[in-house]
Parts: sequence; structure tokens; C-alpha cells
Amino acid sequence: MNKLVFLIITGVAIVIVSCNSGCSSGNSDRPKTTEELKMEIKIKEQSTPTKYLTVTGRKMYYNSDADRWVVEGMINNSATVAKFKDIVLLIQLFSQTGTVIGQEEYIIYKFSEPNSSIPFSIKFFNHPDDTKNYFVLVKNATAVN
Repeated sequence: MNKLVFLIITGVAIVIVSCNSGCSSGNSDRPKTTEELKMEIKIKEQSTPTKYLTVTGRKMYYNSDADRWVVEGMINNSATVAKFKDIVLLIQLFSQTGTVIGQEEYIIYKFSEPNSSIPFSIKFFNHPDDTKNYFVLVKNATAVN
């Protein structure tokens, strides 16, 4: 009986050790291909568009001909693989004390290629007289496959 228990335990131990060093469990030890690495990066970048899309060169001015305020700038895509579209920008207007006194969302219906910049221009009416500062940020975007 003791020999039988010993043989069973030894057999199980051999199977476990051999599977840890040679059995396939779906994960191979081979290096990933360039395409596999590129796909991993793309998935990561597409899941967090606000990490890769930023606004620079922004300026706001009053266009008297159109009787509207205008915000212009560039949307920069620092992603290496991911392409985005329908970029949602949030414009926040601040008082002298730093209080948000107005904000609006605008969608830029353009494609943003990896490692590129696209210009934008937004015309709007809602500009409180007490506005002393403003900020434009990317709130969201849709990833393109």
C-alpha cells in the first residue's frame, strides 16, 4: 500500500514538472512577431485616446464679421499606431477667480493619423463677459480600426 501511494505521488510530481517545462497551455515562449506587437500597441493606444490626443497652439478671439467667438488650435496625436476620429473637445471658460463660468463640447469630425496634427476652428456664441481665461482639452475620441 505504501509503495502504491509513493508511486502515485511520484507519477503526479513527474507530470507536473514535465508540463511546467514542456506542455502547451496556450502561451508559447516564442518571441512575438512585429504584427503581434503592433496590434498590442494599437489596442493600448485605442483604449485611452485622451492620453495621446492633446490640444496646442490654442487662441481665442472675437470675430466681429461673424459676431461670434472663435477658438483655434491644433490637435496632436502622439500615438504610434492608433488613428482617431470624431474628437470631442471641451472648452471651459474661467472667471478672474478661477471659477468655471461656462463650458461647451464640440466634435471635430476629422481623422487624426498617428504622429500627426490637425487644425481646428470652433465658432461659438456663449462667452460670458466675466471670462478671463479659457482651456481647451480633448474629452474623448473614437478609435478607427
